[in-house]
Order: sequence, then structure tokens, then C-alpha cells
Amino acid sequence: MAQPPAGTPCVMCMAPASKQCSGCRSFWYCTRECQRKHWVSHKESCGKAPIGTAPEEKAAEDAEEKEREFHRVLEIVKHHRETGQNKNVWVQRFGEKMYEDLEDARHLPGIKEQLDEFDSVPATHGEKAVKMLFSAAEGVATAKSLAYFEEMKAKKASAGYAASPPGVS
Repeated sequence: MAQPPAGTPCVMCMAPASKQCSGCRSFWYCTRECQRKHWVSHKESCGKAPIGTAPEEKAAEDAEEKEREFHRVLEIVKHHRETGQNKNVWVQRFGEKMYEDLEDARHLPGIKEQLDEFDSVPATHGEKAVKMLFSAAEGVATAKSLAYFEEMKAKKASAGYAASPPGVS
């Protein structure tokens, strides 16, 4: 099995990558789960990737698209919260990352104490606890996602990859 270049991140989650797409050899993944998630968007282009495109460059380009999608989702949720009757909609990361964010949110100053108080009387405060925890986890997930996007921009800039085409940020 080929080894990724040092520091190659998983195209999906930025964890250290160890598995390569066997079809086009253009993408690296940390787990089979990340490879399966990426396959939804990758299957159309697998085997058609431009020759010479570095995996790190492709990861940086993919991060730009993910960032645009992330901001679109944030706007959709914001609009729903402003106009919808049910305000219980949160932006979260997927799978293990969501559980990590929930755990990190649970330990935030102020949140932990309030949740401990709510947990003492779950029948009365259960719904409030869920809303508070998921709202805090959304903040954690958003901060981590934005940090990831900034990290990818810095990697792209330091590697000297071409800037995005006009009209794309």
C-alpha cells in the first residue's frame, strides 16, 4: 500500500490520512467511513482527476467548496430560526465528531453548571437541557469548522497553490 506524503490530511475531516482512493489515487482518507462519505460526490469524477494534481491541493480545493456549503447551511438554518415555528434546528458535524462536540460543549464554563442543575430535575428541565446542549454544541462545531477552513487556506497559501478563480472565495 502506498504511503501518503508527510502531513497529508484526510480529504473529509483533516485527520492524518493513511488510505488512498484505489480508483484514481487522487484522494487520501483516514478511515473507510470518510472514504464512503466522500464517494457520494467523488464517484462521478473518480478516474478522471487531472494528472499531476497533488492530494494536498485537491484537499484544499475541496475545503473551499465545503466552506461555501457550510455557510449556505448556516444561512438556511438562520432563516428557518427567524421564520419557522420550530426553532429546534441546529448545525452539527457528523458521526464521532458530533459526539466530540457535544462532550466539549458539555464542559464549557457556564454550560456545565447549568446542565448539572437541569440534570438534577430531568422531568422539569429535560427539554431545556437538550436545547442548551445542542445550541452549545453548534457553537463548538462552528468554531471547529471555521478553524479547519482557515487551516486549509493557510496550507494552500503556504504551498503556493493557485488562487481560486474570480468570483469564488
